[in-house]
Amino acid sequence: MNVSRLFVPLFVASLTYGIAVGQQPQSKEREAETPPQVQTLTGQLVYHNGIRKWFELKLDREQSGQTSVQLVPEGDDWTQIEVLRGCRVRSRGSIYSSPTGYYSLETSQSVQHIEPVGTCTPKPPLPAESKEKPSESVHQYRVDMLVNYSPGDHPVVFHVTSAGKELQPWQAYTSYRLTGGFVLYGLCGEGFVVDSVFGTPQASPSHFTEPRDSGDMAMFDPEGAASSGKTDLHLGYTCVRKR
Repeated sequence: MNVSRLFVPLFVASLTYGIAVGQQPQSKEREAETPPQVQTLTGQLVYHNGIRKWFELKLDREQSGQTSVQLVPEGDDWTQIEVLRGCRVRSRGSIYSSPTGYYSLETSQSVQHIEPVGTCTPKPPLPAESKEKPSESVHQYRVDMLVNYSPGDHPVVFHVTSAGKELQPWQAYTSYRLTGGFVLYGLCGEGFVVDSVFGTPQASPSHFTEPRDSGDMAMFDPEGAASSGKTDLHLGYTCVRKR
């Protein structure tokens, strides 16, 4: 079951946005087999704060059989899109078929320019990636990830603890990646490696390489869990200082 498609119309390895971040499409993934067409579209801009973070333009008029398209910036600056979330907008850019599983809709637009239509109160840009690092006094900790993999916008919720104490900000200690193939990876903070992995059995908790290896990550299969009927997932792993 492709849960990402069940989110339509409603989440990219970079980690920011909201409670946690899934990987967003990169420019090299936007290449189309045929030259893209530059079009101007009008509709309602919706920000989806789920396991993937993405922007949907609900079109005023159907275009080539599509009622919604996914918006991504032509460059790396998301600000012009972020501040207009919740507004009616007019966007201009190339239209192309979404080439990978990192996308949530079949059709996307690479936005060259976007502007509000009618009354719009701009929103603040979405929070930037945390630059904080783990405390030097912490030598090991536990990460608990609460993942609702049912259709809809459900951010991953993190709890990070050491010796029974909650560690803040949690973004300094953990992050995740959701691949285009819907494999979920959990990562430790800077200077730490994954020790043990645990969680809902249907999600197949495992290691990417070997415990305490510098390239290891906690690895889960939420797609497989969902196909077996389990969508409310408790996943986790422990992290220790590199030796």
